Amino acid sequence: MKSKFLKVIVIVMAVVMVATFAACTPEIIYYLDATEGGNAGGTLNGGGNNNAGNTDTGTGTGTGTGTNTGDNSGTATPAVEDGTGDGSTYSLRIWCAEEDVDMINEMLTAYKKKYKDNTYKFTVEKQGEDTVASKVLQDPSAAADVFSFANDQLGNMVKQDALTKIPTAYTAQIDSQIEVARTACKSGNDYYAIPYSYENCFLYYNKALVNESQVASLDTLLNASIAGVTFNLGIDMADSYYTTMFLYTAGVQIFGEQGVDPTSVDLANDNAIKACRYIASLQSKKKLGSIAKADQYASLKNQNVAAMISGPHMISQFKEALGANFGVAMLPTIRFAGDTADSQLISFGGVKMYGISRKATDVRSQKDTNEAIKLAAYLSNAENQQKRLDDREFCPTDEDLFETAVESGIPTVEVVVAQSEYSKLKPGLIQMSNYWENMAAFLLGVYKLSYKESEWMGELQKVEEKLKQ
Repeated sequence: MKSKFLKVIVIVMAVVMVATFAACTPEIIYYLDATEGGNAGGTLNGGGNNNAGNTDTGTGTGTGTGTNTGDNSGTATPAVEDGTGDGSTYSLRIWCAEEDVDMINEMLTAYKKKYKDNTYKFTVEKQGEDTVASKVLQDPSAAADVFSFANDQLGNMVKQDALTKIPTAYTAQIDSQIEVARTACKSGNDYYAIPYSYENCFLYYNKALVNESQVASLDTLLNASIAGVTFNLGIDMADSYYTTMFLYTAGVQIFGEQGVDPTSVDLANDNAIKACRYIASLQSKKKLGSIAKADQYASLKNQNVAAMISGPHMISQFKEALGANFGVAMLPTIRFAGDTADSQLISFGGVKMYGISRKATDVRSQKDTNEAIKLAAYLSNAENQQKRLDDREFCPTDEDLFETAVESGIPTVEVVVAQSEYSKLKPGLIQMSNYWENMAAFLLGVYKLSYKESEWMGELQKVEEKLKQ
């Protein structure tokens, strides 16, 4: 299973990645002082809106010079070996997804015990992992020291000189990850982040309402007679992270076959029209509901919907919503008009990783930078990947853990691995900054029948031209 997985999902990624989402500011802060397990803290003013992909918004201010100079090569990085510490005092900020705050605090408590002679003040702030780059690039000097983010943002931060290069003392840890993860955190010949989880989207369902055979085919699922529900299936049709699966399944290649060729942009073609016809046909499927992330938990819990397409970031919430009836499966198959056989839906895939903001030495000392790198490596190591697997059922990227996890019998991990055979890593080219919102708006318009079929090609050409800029 391991070699098959690696063969399928390894895609050479471009140096320049995309980071285009709206900026998000922290919403909740927890402080851990030098005492054991302290969770004292307060709340920043700001509202949160947790959209697809762990996006959080709010209000807040950050200060800093914005200077992004200094030697962060890491040559002075202390040894990686275990130790009790040298008595130093460190104050570091960490960004993580809202759902991970408690787990990260547990990891930080363990880190303090590991280096018990040091004194640490850790500030944990909630930050959407898909919007980290936009926040970092506002002012790198005001960014968290260590942050978790989605792989498609790495290149833009590297280009803007906002990430600290990972020193050679830590490359052995990265080299022990599955190949797709190693590729995802690399720019040129250097690593700029430390990976810890592979993910893609799949299908969640209520086992009391539908069975495994019904969720295997989208047509079967939508045509099933399910008492009491409003929708048989929910998809956020306003999010191109999900709706792009229809394009991919129809044969569209956003930037060439591997998604890395900025000169190969071919969206206005027959394959895209084929996908649009299918998307438009879904409007007549009254048992399909376009359900935004904010409403998905309640929809499942209240049995308003029988199944939902989402990703691993919703495992904990959906397990709580469904209880003993929690079920997962690969994305269903679909059949395009004129085809004689079903096609397996092809999803986006991605890698989660930890980066370290690059700051001038007058903002953060080299010693603190070294400690931030060491902390990022710790949060990404095999022990904490195992903790994420145990606590959140996240698929690990450590080669040995991955091989064990796919045979562990954990359904959510097994389905991520199975769907990986029909997944493509989010293209890392910076031109994708013009893709997400433009394609989302167009495909939502197709779904809502806002465009005539005769207008589709022209609208696709408009998106295509934006990708060539």
